[in-house]
Amino acid sequence: MQNSPSDKNEQGERDRRGSDGSGGSDGRRRELLRYAGLSSEVAASIGIAVFVGIKADKWLKVSFPILSWGLPLLVIVVLIIKLIKASSGKNDGK
Repeated sequence: MQNSPSDKNEQGERDRRGSDGSGGSDGRRRELLRYAGLSSEVAASIGIAVFVGIKADKWLKVSFPILSWGLPLLVIVVLIIKLIKASSGKNDGK
């Protein structure tokens, strides 16, 4: 049995959309933007936490840089928890 031109077009459309019928390219782009936003948030949060920690250590005149280490560590723990919740795939209330 020969494939007609319309069969080839339909197959090409399925390949572009992905096997589940959703827009494969749009879905990938959306995921890329989602994770790019999360990584930007991580970088900015850690940078701000380090800056605030250094300033707080100088203001409190602490000999050991406890806040310079503690604040970024706290931010990393909170962000890991947030990333786990965001990537778990659960859509609570959505």
